Amino acid sequence: MINQEILREYDIRGIFQKSLTLKDVEYISFKLATIIKETQSHQIIIGHDGRNSSLEIKNTLIENFLRFGIDVYDISLTPTPISYFANKYFKIPNLIMITGSHNPKEYNGLKIIIDEKPFFGDRIKTLNQISNCKESQSAGNLYFKSPIEPYSIEILDRFRDINKLKIVWDPGNGAIAPIIHRIVDAIGGYNIILNRSIDGTFPNHHPDPTIKKNIFQISEYIKNHSFDLGISFDGDGDRVGIIDENGELIYSDIILLLLVLDLYKEKKDITAIADVKCSKILFDTLKSKGINILMSKTGHSLIKEMITTKNADIAGEMSGHIFYKYQYYGYDDAIFASLKIINLLNKSSQKLGEITKPYMKSASTPEIKLHCHENDKSEILSNVIDEIRVTYANQAEIKDIDGVRVESKDFWFLIRASNTQNCLVFRLEHFDFANFKIEISQLIELLKNYKLDISELTDFNNTI
Repeated sequence: MINQEILREYDIRGIFQKSLTLKDVEYISFKLATIIKETQSHQIIIGHDGRNSSLEIKNTLIENFLRFGIDVYDISLTPTPISYFANKYFKIPNLIMITGSHNPKEYNGLKIIIDEKPFFGDRIKTLNQISNCKESQSAGNLYFKSPIEPYSIEILDRFRDINKLKIVWDPGNGAIAPIIHRIVDAIGGYNIILNRSIDGTFPNHHPDPTIKKNIFQISEYIKNHSFDLGISFDGDGDRVGIIDENGELIYSDIILLLLVLDLYKEKKDITAIADVKCSKILFDTLKSKGINILMSKTGHSLIKEMITTKNADIAGEMSGHIFYKYQYYGYDDAIFASLKIINLLNKSSQKLGEITKPYMKSASTPEIKLHCHENDKSEILSNVIDEIRVTYANQAEIKDIDGVRVESKDFWFLIRASNTQNCLVFRLEHFDFANFKIEISQLIELLKNYKLDISELTDFNNTI
């Protein structure tokens, strides 16, 4: 039996050898082997990030898949976007990427594609209901392939010699570090790479580039050495954080807004997707341009599915995932997105801070985590939503796409359940700066009555 707690909405995630054990990994391989055996291709690609536990997990998966007659293609240590590329390039429809993504070093997990489709939602949550696969009379074969070279050729053919800027790159000791070396050699400009070695302990900072305290090092480097741009990545290279010439983190929804507007110059009938955590400025600006902008639930697998069903050209999340379907593959690739930003800036006479200034019309929180026990999360959220519906019934529009998003002409806020961590997620944006703190204080009063650790929210409130 797999520990049900690690079976999340859009991937499998837990603390290695606590909530996610090698026995869990073994059971997962049994269940997935059963599913794969029911498809036409009995092959799977397995890649992994640089975390200390990733090799043990990979070896356990390989051993069991081979026992069940599944051919395994080991692509070794690679960023998540390049594992997705391998899935397309090698035409092997099944994939497991072993990664803890942006989580702390003790975490790990599995991102899964089966039969060329993201494996998520009820398919993950009901894995325990699937019978274990029977061992095959003939073992599968193990092959070793590297997608790094073909990926580099494809990407750099699109972006060669695009750069006239001074850029600081921060792979954050994550799996993306080696490919960054190839990129900076090809794009031109003046480039510096921080934290360039792969180290699964993440000794320099936590591997989430969308949190301000994690970009302190690169921010200071930009300010002290007069650089034009900073680009930071998470542990497996599918989230990007963009820092302007002033050392300021530009929230990912504003980056998405710039990229959609840039694409609109090339393709007028585009459809874009942004998740429920994104700024109202993004939605209102794109609607005013006549762009078809859709709001989605949060989650890389959910967005990839929506890209397919809505035939969208570009999508993004507040968490730093950017997806290009137009003239690309439709998966989240932080390398591709960062090169698009560089290309955009090199076509402009303005610096990034100048380009984003017109969209800085509000005061907003970052993505704030309200920690709780995993088993209590669903009930707490349900009760919070009930109270919010009553409290804000006559003040705002209430949307229930993912958790609850409350929108008025002056502000909006979101409370939803995280699918990767044991917490609720909160974000507030206010267009009346004088009332920003008042609205946060009112919501703190509401939330403190629940079994939530709201210290991250109260700490933020104390700084404004």
